[in-house]
Amino acid sequence: MKAIFKTVLLGLLLLNFSAGHAEELAAIKQEQANSAPHSFNLWINPGLLSYHFDRDAGFRDLNSGFGVQSDVSDRLTLMAGNFINSDHGRSNYAGLAWQPLTWHALKIGLSAGILDGYQTTNNGGKFLAVLPWVTLRNERIGINFTLIPYPHDPHHLGAISGQVILRVW
Repeated sequence: MKAIFKTVLLGLLLLNFSAGHAEELAAIKQEQANSAPHSFNLWINPGLLSYHFDRDAGFRDLNSGFGVQSDVSDRLTLMAGNFINSDHGRSNYAGLAWQPLTWHALKIGLSAGILDGYQTTNNGGKFLAVLPWVTLRNERIGINFTLIPYPHDPHHLGAISGQVILRVW
């Protein structure tokens, strides 16, 4: 009987303590969450949609494939994947996006990465690309945009590309 009384008394004391300090505990938990390192996240994409300014050149606008990306900080995102490029070849890429300018759901910056598969650039071999990179997203879905110039081909006016991204983790 004495043990039951002690258990009930201890339970009432804990209940009273937790009820009286719930707001303080919630504030401490929120402070820990705000100071915690960036949590892991994983986004996937099904490739890109491109609009080529030279509409008569026969470029592919649906650049299907598979890609992944993960934010390592509020400004830095790692990316990798592959897609069927505008020249109808298979391209692979790995790189990062640095987006120091943010306003609500909009992030603006640059992406830099290694690509391959474009026969008109380095005979399909690897090359470095640095492009403007704009992201508009919420917690679950978003769109990456980039403007793609063609500096080695004066007949190529370039393209604007969009990439739908879905958060899976």
